[in-house]
Amino acid sequence: MNQVFRPDEHILNVLDGARRTMYDDAGVRLDAITGVAGAGAVLPGGLPIGVDRITMQPGTAFPLHVHEGAHLLYVLNGRGALHIDGRDYVLRTGDSIYVPAEYPHGVQGPIDDNPLDFLAFGVPHHPIDSHTRMVLVRDDELLAGAALEEAAVR
Repeated sequence: MNQVFRPDEHILNVLDGARRTMYDDAGVRLDAITGVAGAGAVLPGGLPIGVDRITMQPGTAFPLHVHEGAHLLYVLNGRGALHIDGRDYVLRTGDSIYVPAEYPHGVQGPIDDNPLDFLAFGVPHHPIDSHTRMVLVRDDELLAGAALEEAAVR
């Protein structure tokens, strides 16, 4: 057995941990969106895995972005929306969502006056305040992607 169980790294409470500011890939602060780091580890082969709690205040949104790996979201509390594949889906307490790797998506914060609180499980995982956690999809990339999809259909 190569891995070692480290309680100080492998048992973390995401409900009362220190809140950290989140950033996009250009280092721009995501106002009124915070995260609490959860447990994480490096799997055999070097792949990091982890979970974090993210809280979005009313009026906030994660812009359209991608991740290098797939992740699961689990809504702890609140109502928001997920934009993926050109459609919007309402999210509510108890929903679990699988987001495929490198699939452009965005999360709309609360659709009422209460915060949206969810867990984000990622493989590979990046620290909550990392500038590499997500890569924004910019308009020119969307246009290039649409052109590629259109060419593939022809």
